[in-house]
Amino acid sequence: FAGLPDGAATLDVLAAPAVQQFFQRLVDGLWAGGTGSATRVARALVMADPPSIDRGEVTDKGSINQRAVLTHREALVDTLYAGGDPRVILPRY
Repeated sequence: FAGLPDGAATLDVLAAPAVQQFFQRLVDGLWAGGTGSATRVARALVMADPPSIDRGEVTDKGSINQRAVLTHREALVDTLYAGGDPRVILPRY
């Protein structure tokens, strides 16, 4: 899908134009389908590392522990709201 060789680094895959376009279309669709501020995706950041069970970011039932994610990934959360980072996906409306 990314047009890269097998075994390409995750960050290279995420930076590939086809992958970026996929996530842009996804965010655009989620924005358009939302009916209010609580159901619209206003910004997104695709993480290279999945949530970690060892750090308590995933519960025993497989849910995301928001508090642990916010604690362990504070820099990524700051990136979402700081503005200007090309990794942050904003809806085009």
